[in-house]
Amino acid sequence: MTEETAKEKFYITTAIPYMNAKLHLGQVYEFILADVTARFNKLQGKDTCFLTGSDEHGQKIYKSAASKGVSPQEYVDGMVVDMKRILKLYNISNDLFVRTTDASHEKVVQGILTKLKENDDLYKGSYEGWYCVIDENFLTDAQLAEGKCPQCGREVEKIKEDNYFFKLSSYQDKLIKHIEANPDFIIPESRKNEVLGLLKQGLKDISISRTTVTWGIPIPFDPEHFSYVWVDALINYISALGYSLDNDALFKKYWPADQQHIGKDILKFHAVIWPAILMSIGVELQKHLVVHGWIMKGEEKLSKSKGITLDPDEMAESYGVDAVRYFFTREITFGLDGSFTGQAMFKRYNGDLSNDFGNLVSRSVAMIDKYRSGIVPVKPANLKGGKDFEKLWEDIKAAAINLFYNFSYSEYLVKIWDFINIANKYIEDSKPWELAKSAGDVETQKLDGVLYNLAESIRLATLFVFPFMPSTCQRIFGQLGIDKNIEEMSFEADGKWGAFTGGTTVGKREILFPRIEENTKDKEG
Repeated sequence: MTEETAKEKFYITTAIPYMNAKLHLGQVYEFILADVTARFNKLQGKDTCFLTGSDEHGQKIYKSAASKGVSPQEYVDGMVVDMKRILKLYNISNDLFVRTTDASHEKVVQGILTKLKENDDLYKGSYEGWYCVIDENFLTDAQLAEGKCPQCGREVEKIKEDNYFFKLSSYQDKLIKHIEANPDFIIPESRKNEVLGLLKQGLKDISISRTTVTWGIPIPFDPEHFSYVWVDALINYISALGYSLDNDALFKKYWPADQQHIGKDILKFHAVIWPAILMSIGVELQKHLVVHGWIMKGEEKLSKSKGITLDPDEMAESYGVDAVRYFFTREITFGLDGSFTGQAMFKRYNGDLSNDFGNLVSRSVAMIDKYRSGIVPVKPANLKGGKDFEKLWEDIKAAAINLFYNFSYSEYLVKIWDFINIANKYIEDSKPWELAKSAGDVETQKLDGVLYNLAESIRLATLFVFPFMPSTCQRIFGQLGIDKNIEEMSFEADGKWGAFTGGTTVGKREILFPRIEENTKDKEG
């Protein structure tokens, strides 16, 4: 068995954003969560595949393209270029990118629709009711909020057309049984209970085709009909892996998805409709549906349609990408809604990043440079009188990893910061500047031990913070003189106290997180 096939696989996906407007920070937040998780699992030695992509069909895209005087394909091509730029800006390490206008995706969707029909799960009927163009969603009278869409607050259209319907109602009991038999299928538990409540109220069959919207994938057995955009989009998770195609090696290797990350506003599509489709075509369900809350700008939910946004470019320019990645994973308890304000960012940036982490690195590198001519002392064989950092680190590491696997991203960072702050206190307690004044052998050995302990503490904290702040952490390794790509390391081999033997020459000291002035704290809220 080769090393590659021996690895445990890990397949993670995000929802694919709709290409009608520039990405806002609420969508980037989902990419960050998935990216952190993908990087963490790679460091755990898993064969990780990370998918994201773009949702490009539907009436809203068609209308947006028409308003710009371009074809729908030209319009989405431009939007995808900008999305990929933002993914690169935020260091999103996806392995695959799927577009719903890809010919291979279209082929898979048509094959699945044909299979649904062959399995007697599709029938032709007539739909008459409300439709929201902004959210590409059918709505009943009861779902309307003062006659408008409950999601975006916009006017809805009354439509009547022939559709193909999927027999969703026939999967109600199967879905309930699966969720109850797999209590961690939907995370967190509050979302699982929400879905069970929805299922126990009863499901209705859903429309999966349109005749009045032609910017979509044609139904293969009835070319006057086009796939409803949400059905088309859901299938991306397996079409990207080559499901039902000749080149289906990735599907066989990575499916079922270990984690599918989504926002709570699309819960029904992913927890009810998508699993029912998979059941119909005989494909194993995803293992975990991981549902995050909304990002708020102050008290308001981010919304492209309402123009309530946090611009990813402006945020990156104001604070730096890694600071933004850290803020949203540290400030927000996973599964709950979280708010961005400039004041909260000001506090996290100057406190956690500049004072705690940045200052620890800066002081330690400066002392190694000053007292040992820039050479990190070699790991002592037996340091007497020093802190038992090895035991301390192993306890913190075990607790942190457990927190991460329970989706407690914020608490994971708190645990690592406990270690960072212990190292900061260690500087004050050990007083290396006083040890440096003496030429005695004992003091010299003690100073070597202190400087090594600081360098090793920084290295380990940096390794475990890397999934959250990849660029900064790689720079810290450079300051310690460690010429290794963290992406190629592992927690198992490199996450042990003492795995670093010292003897490296520190790099040029740089300020990792220059303090921001208080008068900038009100930017973006």
